[in-house]
Amino acid sequence: MKTFAYKITGQTSAADGSVVTLLDPENKMQQFTKASVTNGQFTLEGELAMTGFYGVQINRGEPYNLFLEGGSDYALKENKGLFTLTTSSANARDFVQFTERYHQREKEEKSKAEKRLGKIAALNGQLSAMALRNDGSYEKSVDELQRLSAIKPYNLRNLYTDFILDSTHQSSLVLPYFFKYVTVDQDNFKKFDIALQRFDATLQKHPYYKFARDKVDRVKDFYENMPVFPAITPMNIQRDSLKLSEFSDAKMLILAFWKSTSAYSVSDVTELHKKEAQLKAMGIRVIYFSLDSDQDAWIKTSKALSLGPYNYYLNTNDRATLENDFGIDRSPSYLWVNPKNFKILSLTGEDPTLPQFIGKVKAFLVKN
Repeated sequence: MKTFAYKITGQTSAADGSVVTLLDPENKMQQFTKASVTNGQFTLEGELAMTGFYGVQINRGEPYNLFLEGGSDYALKENKGLFTLTTSSANARDFVQFTERYHQREKEEKSKAEKRLGKIAALNGQLSAMALRNDGSYEKSVDELQRLSAIKPYNLRNLYTDFILDSTHQSSLVLPYFFKYVTVDQDNFKKFDIALQRFDATLQKHPYYKFARDKVDRVKDFYENMPVFPAITPMNIQRDSLKLSEFSDAKMLILAFWKSTSAYSVSDVTELHKKEAQLKAMGIRVIYFSLDSDQDAWIKTSKALSLGPYNYYLNTNDRATLENDFGIDRSPSYLWVNPKNFKILSLTGEDPTLPQFIGKVKAFLVKN
């Protein structure tokens, strides 16, 4: 690749003689340039093989990440760990502005979470007194507690997705770089595919773009050439083998993967089991698969939960197949399957503990 020259002038509150290093933020052992602080100032300069993201580290502090490219000025100020960058690079400014928005949203979400936890604590403290009344306040408080407890924290990685899909900076290298932070799945791979096609032609030649393109293409290929659920024959407690053909009249199968050794997993499966009657009325059947390595523990917990005959123990080979082909490496996990041809409809079925679970299943059936 054609190299480019860079120069970063800096001011710092660090003591004279402190070491300033330009490094790879993904691999801090890979260092490019070093300089020493003199009279509160330093200069990092040299040549690099690729425009992109690098880190400036003072002594052994947390590196400040910035975008470096040729033909741009970089002035960096540091004061007790806080950095301010002034630059003529549009890509670098994009990254600075995004980072500021990210940290602002992070503070807002933390504040919301603290307020929500405070409300939960207050309501829990009032429940015993409300239980003595007969005015319905206890029931209302319990409903509110359930609503508040069901709220999941905002995933800050959504900000990267929003930037990629909504940004007008189609030539900014920040866009493909952000693909390292996003999850590409069934619901969004088409949107990411379209976004990548809109990127500037020059940008599409950069290694960052090639990485993003490959990440989306893997998911795109999976869903557009969806594999079928493998022909495995695990056994239930009664030593009967799984026969998926028994479910050919169903509209959809929910395959729930769980572990008896995981309290969270057992809790999820318990909630799903409670909703089986509703699901069956909709034409949906549930099949349970254990990811346990301890068969005795699975048998004991299965009996305690009364999961019934459609609860199977996966052997080592079955678990390896499901992990390698479908990413089932954690519990609980859910696959939604078409019982007519055993094709996977969803790799990430909805969480059965959520209040809107049944509604989401109905909507999925209509859509598919």
